[in-house]
Amino acid sequence: MRKIMKKRLFHLPRIAALLLLACSVILFGNAECKSEEAASKTHNTLSDGTVISTVSDSASTENAAEESRTAVILGRPEEEDTRQEAPAPVYHDSVYNALKRQGLSKEHIELWCDEHPVSTLNKLETLEPAMQKKVANAASYIRKVNPKISAKTAWREAMALVYYSVKYGIPSDLVISVAKAESRFNPGAQSKSGALGVMQVMWKVHNAMLRNRGIAATREHMFDPERGVEAGVLILSRYVKVYGTLQKALNRYYGGIAQSYLKKVSNNMAHLQKHTANTGY
Repeated sequence: MRKIMKKRLFHLPRIAALLLLACSVILFGNAECKSEEAASKTHNTLSDGTVISTVSDSASTENAAEESRTAVILGRPEEEDTRQEAPAPVYHDSVYNALKRQGLSKEHIELWCDEHPVSTLNKLETLEPAMQKKVANAASYIRKVNPKISAKTAWREAMALVYYSVKYGIPSDLVISVAKAESRFNPGAQSKSGALGVMQVMWKVHNAMLRNRGIAATREHMFDPERGVEAGVLILSRYVKVYGTLQKALNRYYGGIAQSYLKKVSNNMAHLQKHTANTGY
C-alpha cells in the first residue's frame, strides 16, 4: 500500500500539470475561434470576390453618414462666382452734358433702353465720339424746337436720325432739318393727305417697300419715332440716288417743286448749325 501511495503521490504533480496544459489549450482555441468569428463578421466575401464590410466598418460607416447629414444640413459652400458684371455704358462728355442740361442722367438712357430693347438708343455707346456729339446735339435741338416732345422720344429720335443718316448715306444735318420742316419732330403728326410720323411718310405710296424692308408692317408703325425716321431717311436716300441732286430729291420728297420748302430746309440747317455752335457739341 505504501508503495502504491508513493507512486500516486509521485504522479499527482504530473497529472496536475497535464490538466493545466489541457485547459490552456482549450481556452486558447476558443479565443482563436472567437477571433476568426469576429473576422468573418467584419468582412464577408461574395463569390465574385466583392468584400462587404459589416461589423468592424460600422464606425466608419456611421462617421460617413454623419458627415453626409452634416453636408445636407449645412449645404455645400458656394462656389466663388467668377463671372463679371457687364461694365456700365460709357458715353462721350457731350452726352452727359446734354443730359445734365435737361435734368437727366445716364440712368434715364439705360431705363429707356430697357423699355425699348430694339431701339437704336442701345447702340449709342458704340458710336464714335463725333457721332455721339451729334446725337446729344440733336436731342437738345429737338426739345428746343418742340418742348412738347418728351425727353425719351427726343433722345430716341435723335439717335435714329443720326444712326440712319449714316446707314443710308445722308448728312445728319439734312435729315434733322427735313424732320423739323415736316413735323417739328412730332412722331404723331398726320396730314390731311395721309403723310405720317416724324418724316411725314406717305404710307399708301411706300407701304409695300417698307414692308419688304422690314421697317414697318402696319400703318401705325409710322407713328413710332424710330421706325418713322428710318422710313423717311431711306426714302430720301433713294431719291438722291435716283435724281442725282439734293434739290431734285427734296422736290420729290415734298411731292412737287416748291422753293419755299427748299428754303425752309436750308434755314433749318443754318439754325441747327447755330445751335451746335452755342451748345459747344
